[in-house]
Amino acid sequence: MYNFHNLETANEKNLENLLFKNNNLRQLTFPFQLYFQTFHPDDENFFITTVVSPDFSIYFSQTREEMLPYLTNSLHHHDFYELLFILEGELYQNIENRRHLYTTGSCCLLNKKVQHTEEYSTDFRAVFVQLSDSFIHELHRNMSFNYFKIEQEQPLTPLKEFLTVNLNESENSTKNYIDFIPVQNNTWIIENVHNIFESITMGSLVPDIGSSSVIMELFCKLFRLLEDAANYMTTPMQIGTDSENRIYDRITEVMIQTNGRISRRELANTLHYSGVYLNNIVKKYTGLSIYDYGMTFCMKKTAELLASSDLSIYEIAAFMGFSNRTHFYKIFQGTYHMSPFEYRKKASISSPPSNSCYKNLEPDHDQNDPTEQRRLI
Repeated sequence: MYNFHNLETANEKNLENLLFKNNNLRQLTFPFQLYFQTFHPDDENFFITTVVSPDFSIYFSQTREEMLPYLTNSLHHHDFYELLFILEGELYQNIENRRHLYTTGSCCLLNKKVQHTEEYSTDFRAVFVQLSDSFIHELHRNMSFNYFKIEQEQPLTPLKEFLTVNLNESENSTKNYIDFIPVQNNTWIIENVHNIFESITMGSLVPDIGSSSVIMELFCKLFRLLEDAANYMTTPMQIGTDSENRIYDRITEVMIQTNGRISRRELANTLHYSGVYLNNIVKKYTGLSIYDYGMTFCMKKTAELLASSDLSIYEIAAFMGFSNRTHFYKIFQGTYHMSPFEYRKKASISSPPSNSCYKNLEPDHDQNDPTEQRRLI
């Protein structure tokens, strides 16, 4: 159905750039972006991805070994809204530590706060539709036009309520999403929903004057199909209470400020709540303890330093508060499925020479080197 033969094929450099720059796909620099993913756990082409956006389009396929460093079970969230639509097959998604199965034709719309991750264990073809704040605002505005009486008499749908709540700044701590289960058969889904994705894709690959308006109308049409009860059953979901959301947000802010290097007692003293209560909130929202949640921030900062600074690996370990270098290597390996040395080497492929103010005091070594292992003991 989708013909991507005219797309640029990713070479090693721009593929690394894509994967490292958009780690966990948390940031979106375009109004919208479509990530088409095909996953075949038993095929040589283990993972096939096509990215389509107004300014950037690329295609690449990878083996299991090549993708392993980027497939993580850790929960993440975005600075954009994401609509996951299953084109074919089935996909398990972990949403706030609850496992959901999405089958052909079904989809879910997540707001920016919802923590989630995909499980790459089953055959599927899916499109991840990523929509920026400004694009969602414009989409909601266009969907709100009701010049005609038949439009004015329509009740508020769960989808419109979702958009209204999430675009209200006073409600920005809310974690919610909507599940869409198809009522129509697969033939209808292909002729209608798939056709919209194909039109958006073609309009993005071969744009013309007026393409922006046409694509916005296609997204409006897609959302109208999804909110119509004759086509989809909708199930709105909200996670946690407002107070819990705010406390979790404060925990996350502290983790960012401290690079995750804060104990449960220190966190309790900072936020003036008991450590047990704070640990329960973190466990509820991420499935991790406070320590393990902090390590996700610590390792992210470590990866940034490896990619952008001239500090040696030993200096980075010390800077991040590790006195036991073997423990440091073990945690990093468990997070990124490669040693710090290998990560730095991969990152250097796609990054220009660093202008960091840090000075490298000694050459880096791979801890897997037997000589280096003796030095660490």
